[in-house]
Amino acid sequence: MVYHFNKNRCVFVFVLIALFSASSKTTATIGDAVKTFPTPAQHPTGMAFDGKSIWLADAETCQFYRINPEDGSVIQTLKTPGYDPKGLAWDGELLWCVDAKEGWIYGINVNSGIAEVILESNTPDPGGLTFDGEFLWLVDNKEKQLLKINRIDGMMHENIPAPSANSKGLAFDGKYIWITDNVDDMLYRVCPTSGSVVTFFRSVGPYPYGICWTGETLWCADYQTCELYQLNLTDSDFIRKRDSKVYQWTAMQEFRNYGPDVVEQLDVYMAIPGDLENQKMLEKIDYDPQPFDFVTDRWNQKFAHFRFSNIRPGTFLKPKMKIKAEQCQVEYAIFPERVGKLSDIPEDIRKRYLDDAMKFDMSHPLIEDGAKAAVGAETHPYWMMRKIFDYICDKINYKLKPLGGWNPAPTVLKRGTGSCSEYTFIFIALCRASGLPARYAGSIVVRSEDKGVDDVFHRWAEVYLPNYGWIPVDVSAGDSPIPANRAKRIGVLYNKYLITTKGGGDSEYLEFYYNFNARWKTKGRCRIYSTQFGEYVPVKGK
Repeated sequence: MVYHFNKNRCVFVFVLIALFSASSKTTATIGDAVKTFPTPAQHPTGMAFDGKSIWLADAETCQFYRINPEDGSVIQTLKTPGYDPKGLAWDGELLWCVDAKEGWIYGINVNSGIAEVILESNTPDPGGLTFDGEFLWLVDNKEKQLLKINRIDGMMHENIPAPSANSKGLAFDGKYIWITDNVDDMLYRVCPTSGSVVTFFRSVGPYPYGICWTGETLWCADYQTCELYQLNLTDSDFIRKRDSKVYQWTAMQEFRNYGPDVVEQLDVYMAIPGDLENQKMLEKIDYDPQPFDFVTDRWNQKFAHFRFSNIRPGTFLKPKMKIKAEQCQVEYAIFPERVGKLSDIPEDIRKRYLDDAMKFDMSHPLIEDGAKAAVGAETHPYWMMRKIFDYICDKINYKLKPLGGWNPAPTVLKRGTGSCSEYTFIFIALCRASGLPARYAGSIVVRSEDKGVDDVFHRWAEVYLPNYGWIPVDVSAGDSPIPANRAKRIGVLYNKYLITTKGGGDSEYLEFYYNFNARWKTKGRCRIYSTQFGEYVPVKGK
């Protein structure tokens, strides 16, 4: 039995003989471990690859270990030049190491063990290190920055925001920088010019630290499990699911006629949820009363249609549907270079989801000019989507109760504030105006861990990326200056959402609403109360 104390975590690890042999899988979801080795010491930090071997630093033994990636055996050891080795990088000749306590960056000859170059880090909290072929990159968590620095004098040439405040190891894959996050237990892939997180997935271990790119594969060292993981990046299964929960839902429309005259007819439409990537219906939906009929709109959205006639003063109606669903968090591991071209988008998708609609008003100068300003000459679908996302975040601030209800996209863009629906209108309008198909999804939301009610709801967009399909994009929730927070609203569906609605624009039954819609006809004077909500109860023991 080996005891580890790792800052915020204490864990007993029972080390079995089986740990000392590599485990492998023939198939895996992206981000899974396909090969696992124990680390040679118990406090692994920085990693680097020298073209043949993996170098691993250890903070307790103050040693560098040169490891054979085929079998995990240690080929060579070297003493570290400092007492708190963190980041490692290989530039083709020297092994670079940053010492967090002393603040120095050492360029070490691995044959002699001599630090031939010593640079000042010029940062208050230096950590992870990597090499991009010309410059070193250094992370500083106190400043929450990635610094591009010269190997000659250690001076910074450029800097971009770190994806989170808990960034540890760095690795350069030839185009992007991979970064570990030991608190959220995530791996982020970052664009070195913009700082945007383009790919992310959950780490295999609970405390990812060192990371390195071997030219074909990604390796990660976990500080808590004391294991090295070779990660799968090539499998066609790019969807990960976790945190499954079961809820009993009651979706309800309340309607009261206070009179003194009669409501001649009330039509209530409730969008019917179905099985999706993030949810599974566990029982047949129960309706009370039985619907007048079931209808489907032009977006293939199904509804339970309730109809009531001759509603007298004092009448209180509560049509409802009861739903039992299992919901999970879904994460799409999107690699921009694997997204197809605009010309790869199926014709039927382009035909249906590039049309204009009342809330989009794509011919308005503000939308036409906004699309040009956001996208420019970009033609890659992924980067078109990201540029539109960032453009909206720069132009709009969230406000739940905008003046005048849900306004069309040009009005919201001009005003500069919007609700989740209005963010969605702008995003869809700008995407479609740029030739990128987009639609929306609507949901009822779990607002607490216990039994509760949602009467606010939530809506977001979906964009069609060739080779991936429809990808959720929640601009209002992702309107954050922190790159990781922004990225986690692209390609993620959370288990708190019961999705009821998928639509492309005006619906014959929902109009531009989602979840519910109610229409009534009155004769004479009628004071009406009408509201909708969803009540949820967690089902224990799942």
